[in-house]
Amino acid sequence: MDITGWMKVTKRMMLLLCMAMPLMVEAYAANTPTGDDGNVEDYYKKPDSDGEQAKLVSQPSRAYDKLAAEITASCESNYDKIRAIYEWICNNIAYDTSYSIRKADQCLAKRKGVCQGYCDLFVQLARAVGIRVEVIEGKAKDGTGFVNPNGHGWLFAYTRQDHGILLDPTWGAGSVEGNRFIREDDCWQWFNVKPEWMILSHFPNRQSDQLLDKPYSEQEFLGCQPINSLWAAYGLDLKDISEKVRQQTFYPPMFYNQGEGIVELKEIPMSLDLRVGVDYVFRIKMNAERDFAILNNSVSCKKAEWKDEGDGIYSVAFMPRDTVSLLFCIRDDSGTAWQTIVKYEIEPPTESNWKMVARRFPLLAPDIKAVKNLDAELWGRAGIPAQRLVNLIREQQVTMLPTLYRGRETLLTFINVPMNRQLVAGQEYSFSFKSNGEGKWALHNEGDWQMEWEVTEDGLHTTTFTPSKAGRLSLMLQDEATGAYWPSLEYDVVAQ
Repeated sequence: MDITGWMKVTKRMMLLLCMAMPLMVEAYAANTPTGDDGNVEDYYKKPDSDGEQAKLVSQPSRAYDKLAAEITASCESNYDKIRAIYEWICNNIAYDTSYSIRKADQCLAKRKGVCQGYCDLFVQLARAVGIRVEVIEGKAKDGTGFVNPNGHGWLFAYTRQDHGILLDPTWGAGSVEGNRFIREDDCWQWFNVKPEWMILSHFPNRQSDQLLDKPYSEQEFLGCQPINSLWAAYGLDLKDISEKVRQQTFYPPMFYNQGEGIVELKEIPMSLDLRVGVDYVFRIKMNAERDFAILNNSVSCKKAEWKDEGDGIYSVAFMPRDTVSLLFCIRDDSGTAWQTIVKYEIEPPTESNWKMVARRFPLLAPDIKAVKNLDAELWGRAGIPAQRLVNLIREQQVTMLPTLYRGRETLLTFINVPMNRQLVAGQEYSFSFKSNGEGKWALHNEGDWQMEWEVTEDGLHTTTFTPSKAGRLSLMLQDEATGAYWPSLEYDVVAQ
């Protein structure tokens, strides 16, 4: 079912300190390798005093050395050890829905705890293998914008001297639905979270724990809109998003979750409302073999029209040309249906917007779109390209084109024919076209036939004809096998 990330919150109450589970949101986790700590994206933080952290961490009555050694046995770097401990806790500790287990000893024994329990257990295991970890206290905001008054706790783990990473094992572990804990399939969404992303949902009591050059005020934090998990899942520029959220100038398009793991959105318009007549750049990376397209009502831009940059990356500049919503879609697994990934609305266009469309796509100018029976592709195959069709429509003040029968358009190439469907009895009309096949051509008007043509060696047919009767006028080609005549072009004749 198509739902945006923030709507998932309506189905789950997420891990928020002691009272609720955290919002269903994939954090902006750094995509960092294991191994040499020098390859890790970490952040400077002046260590707290031991006295400050002693107030936040319990004095254990058991040893954690053996378990910590087992968890980190294959690890070489501090980062790897932090990662291993985080993974073990997320996979083995459940959230305590009785909201009573806050210390490491009981958390390990019962295999559950609230956020203090998760953090305390992490600290004890990390200390046992020589890694410093500090608890950060503050407020957390869920996907609906709710801030629990009881607060929340998360961690800063040091990968090297005065540098480390932000993580939240409580939120990484899973969620609660009613009184039932639901473990998260992907625990890495809250590991090594970038500070500019963490601040949108985690507000520390101490400003220095934000790790930002421009710290947020509490008022800014509370005023920011709730974050959407899909912004991160689709690989968007979250640093830019964070700044726009902070400035309260961010009104993004609607995102749907069917493309998670399939497509990355390298560059897309990040405003909900787009304008007709303006070019917008879309740049994506496909991680699976799927067809994709931009759909704007009857206008589409499918995979074949995108530039293939290699390595699964495609790009296109697309101009909305209709007032109906614009969608970026991918095909479903069966290849039979389109699934919406991003949805935009179209602002009411101005006259200037339509002029910009008409300069690029003359057939979409309002006066041309108003012409009935308009099928530019069909007329193009009959020898009248789009710009010439537009010119003829305007020159002859056409309101409705004659009927050009599909499947017959390739039999001739029009040079000069009346372009208005409605003709007037008693008036003379010129017909000129090149025949692309064998057979005799004729004009027929309610029993009157015109079979005489001036024909050149290359098949150019020319004649004039004056319809005398109200009714139907048809340009017809004889079937050589049966002798019957079949219409290719048809007009309505009205009395003078």
